[in-house]
Amino acid sequence: MDIATMHFWGKTKYWWALIITGILMIPCGLWLWFQPALGYEVLSLLLGWLLILFGIVQLIVSGNVKQKVRGWGWWLAGGIIDILIGFILVGNLSFSEAVLPFFFAFIFVYKGIANLFSALNMVSTHRYWWLYLVNGLLLLILGLLFFASPFTAAFSIIFLCAAAFIYWGFSLIFFGYSLRPVEQ
Repeated sequence: MDIATMHFWGKTKYWWALIITGILMIPCGLWLWFQPALGYEVLSLLLGWLLILFGIVQLIVSGNVKQKVRGWGWWLAGGIIDILIGFILVGNLSFSEAVLPFFFAFIFVYKGIANLFSALNMVSTHRYWWLYLVNGLLLLILGLLFFASPFTAAFSIIFLCAAAFIYWGFSLIFFGYSLRPVEQ
């Protein structure tokens, strides 16, 4: 999530979709943690389906804002890109197994940098700005670890991804809860 998402979250009646996505990510991460022998195949399928799900959530939220405010187009574009990448990962397992470590590295580095900048922009406006800061640092470190040893540590990549899914799930739940509409 980046600062563009903060401009309109809470102005739609679908704020709970972020919480549901987070709730679904936690058991996926736990299952991956306890089934490491299935390896990259399961991880690529899991990531592909989660990207498709998150892309659909992004499309729903961006299409149902009450007024077209600044930042909604980024969520629309992000939803389309997430769905396309998800279908590529689900549709071609041999390709996704080869590029999966690099794919995760790029995603985590990008999201880490975006969350760091978002945290700095939200210090005075958002109650949970520090969670964006922690999220950004952890994702950045995780992405750099993936770049450091993409193929030599397959099981550690699987365990790190499982931990990232669990942490990301809890973060999405907290973000969704804190960004729900407040009745005035």
